[in-house]
Amino acid sequence: HFVQSLGLQLVDAANKPFDAQRFAPSDVIAFYFSASWCPPCRQFTPLLKKFVETLASAGDSGLKIIFVSRDRSEMDMWKYIHEEHGNWLAVAFPGDARDKLCHRYGVQGIPALVVINQVGQPAVPVQSTVGQVMSSSAASTQALTTYFAWRSASGAEGASTAPRAGACDELPLGTRVVVRGLVGAPEHNGAEGEVRGFDKDKRRYTVEIPGGKSLALRATNLLQRLAVRIRVGDEDAWSDAEIVDFADDSSMLVLRRPGEDGDDAGIHRRLGDEAGPILAEGARVVVQGLQAESAKQWNERMGKIIEYDEQASRYLVEVAPGTQLKIRADSIRLCPLC
Repeated sequence: HFVQSLGLQLVDAANKPFDAQRFAPSDVIAFYFSASWCPPCRQFTPLLKKFVETLASAGDSGLKIIFVSRDRSEMDMWKYIHEEHGNWLAVAFPGDARDKLCHRYGVQGIPALVVINQVGQPAVPVQSTVGQVMSSSAASTQALTTYFAWRSASGAEGASTAPRAGACDELPLGTRVVVRGLVGAPEHNGAEGEVRGFDKDKRRYTVEIPGGKSLALRATNLLQRLAVRIRVGDEDAWSDAEIVDFADDSSMLVLRRPGEDGDDAGIHRRLGDEAGPILAEGARVVVQGLQAESAKQWNERMGKIIEYDEQASRYLVEVAPGTQLKIRADSIRLCPLC
C-alpha cells in the first residue's frame, strides 16, 4: 500500500509499533487530523468511532483510521486516544511527519478526514468526508453506502465493479429497481433507482437513486421493475404491463399498464396466475421449492429467465453456465431476491 512509501512511524492504540506492510490490498486508509483541544473534534470523534463500529458490526473491518495528532503534547495525544478513540492507528508524535502530512494534504482546519487512493491522493473531496460520516454514522445502510463509495474511489481491491455481463446470478448493470425493506434508512424505501455497480465480496449492489445519491444494497432490498405480459378482464390478447411494487401482506406483485394513473392501486397478481404476469427473457428470479434430488441444489439460488413455454406453462431458467431447468412459475419468485 502507498502508506508504506511514506516511511511513517505508526503505532497502535497500545503504543506498539505497527508495520505498514500489514495493510491488506482491500483496506481503505483514512488519515484523521484532530486534537483534544478542538471542540468540533471532540464532537466528531465519537461519530467517527460509531461509524467504524457500525461497519464492523456489518462484517467489514477494512476501514483503517490513522490518527494524525495536532495536540500540543504527546501526553495530550495519548489521553485523547485512550479516552475517546477506537482501536485505531496513529502517527508517532515525535518528529515532523505529522506536519508534513498536514502540508501534503492541505489541511487548514480540523477535524479533517482524508481518505486516500492507491497512489496517496485524496480519493474523496476532503471537505466532504466529515459531513458524510456525520450524516451516516448510526445507520448501517447509510454507513455502508458511504464506505463502499470510498472503497470504490480509493481503488481498494474488491471495490465495486460492474456485474459480470450475462451472469445469471447477478442483476445486470442498468437494471431498474425499486428500493424496499430498509430498516436503517427507511426514507429510501420506495425510491426508484438503477444498478450501477456490484461489490462481489460483500454481495452489495451500488444503486443510484434520484438526486444523484448512491446506495449500497443487498439483492433482498431490491425489486426489479420489469416489463411483463398480462391479460385483463375478458381480454384474450396479452397486453404490456410493468412491475412497480410488491405487496408483502399478500405476497403479490403490483402491476401497472402504460397510461394508468400512478395513484391507483394497480393490478395485483402472483407468478403462475392464469392471466399472468409472464416474465420476459433476462429477468432474474430465485428458484424455490424444487423436490427432485437432482434439482434441490438450485433452491434459493438466483437464475435468469431464458424463455417461457406457454403450452407447457414452464419457464426455462439458467441457474449456472451450461445448466438450465424447465420449471413451473410457482417454483420461482421475484421478491425477495437472494
